[in-house]
Amino acid sequence: MKISKQNSGRIIASLIFLTPIIVLISSSAMFYSGYTPEGTVNKGTLLPEPVQLTELKLDVDSGPLKDEFPGKWSIVQFVSGDCKEKCWGTLYSSRQINIRLSKDSDRVVRYLINIDGNKLSKESVERIVEEYPLLNIGKIDSDLVPLTVSERIQDSPYILFDPLGNGILIYDSTLPSGELLKDIKKVLQNSKIG
Repeated sequence: MKISKQNSGRIIASLIFLTPIIVLISSSAMFYSGYTPEGTVNKGTLLPEPVQLTELKLDVDSGPLKDEFPGKWSIVQFVSGDCKEKCWGTLYSSRQINIRLSKDSDRVVRYLINIDGNKLSKESVERIVEEYPLLNIGKIDSDLVPLTVSERIQDSPYILFDPLGNGILIYDSTLPSGELLKDIKKVLQNSKIG
């Protein structure tokens, strides 16, 4: 049986017309059946609910959080007590990330937030001032620390906040700095704000 030229044109037009409808129906069926793709492209752990920066009521000495809403991507590291080995490693990694961002480095700001007051030793503060002059220091009341942070406090965790103040990804000191750099480059590339 031979298909005429007119009929083959109709078949092709029908396929073109039906393709988006079939994709829409199949993706809706997969969504409502509970299917979720495995794996993610981000290296940090995506928070189930964003942490709102305004709810943390951070007390900072300097930086965008002191005088204005962040307006920049913020790496907020939490430490309980004095800065120990993991804390110093994370501070070094975040500084290197800022350096490696080169022209985009001014779009990212870094904070070290001490839980329950100023428990950083005098030596730690002096070292931070000398080695990390762009690091902003602050504190937070332990009652306001998000559960996702308090569960990982031994790993000196840090959260990546977007320019609107939403904490979206959490990291700990075991993650290589190159992985965080990849995440930050992706968000900066895709973000029109901050």
